[in-house]
Parts: sequence; C-alpha cells; structure tokens
Amino acid sequence: MPIIDHADVSWAPAMERVRERYLVSKAQGTESLTIKEVEISPGWENRLHTHPVDVSIQVMAGAIQALVGEEVRTVRAGTTLLIPPGVPHQLINHLWTPAMLLVTYPSAELETDNLD
Repeated sequence: MPIIDHADVSWAPAMERVRERYLVSKAQGTESLTIKEVEISPGWENRLHTHPVDVSIQVMAGAIQALVGEEVRTVRAGTTLLIPPGVPHQLINHLWTPAMLLVTYPSAELETDNLD
C-alpha cells in the first residue's frame, strides 16, 4: 500500500508568484489521479482556460476570486470549487495574503486549453 509522506515532497521552484508540489501524481505511480498543493501570492492571476476533465479546488487558506463560466465569486478557506469539463475558468488572488489550494483532477497529466 503506497503511503506518501508530504514532508518528503518538495516544492517546485516558484514561478511568477505561484509555487506548487505534487502530493499524488504519475511520479508516485498513479495512472488517473493528480493532487497538488498550490500556493498563490497576492497579485497572481492565471489565464482564462479550460480542461477536458473535472477539477476540484479546495481552498485551504486565504481566499481567491474565481471566474467560472459567466459567474465571479470569492472562494474562501474551508470551501471547494468544482469546475466541470470544458468550462472556462480563471483564478485571481487580489488579497494581501497568499492562498493555499489543494487541486485534484482525474488524470495523470492535465490538458489545458488557454482561451486568451
């Protein structure tokens, strides 16, 4: 039975106000599941994009602004954002503190189609 000690999983070098580490991934032997921890700094935003699979984003600390389809919402710690396949979405951290996210999707490699 594989057990992954998060203390043994290192963070990738930070890029443009965001850093991440893969807690569950192809590197640990999965074929159809990825779970990654993502820390986004104040002022960060990603591009409007879609994925061909469901994506679950649990906000563990802080808050983010999420554009999903035509709806804009603030998603705070203790909540989960569900993004269906093919739905355009974008995340933004307009606050003064970092946000910590746990991102889960049913794929060993996530396809992303940027829309802008």
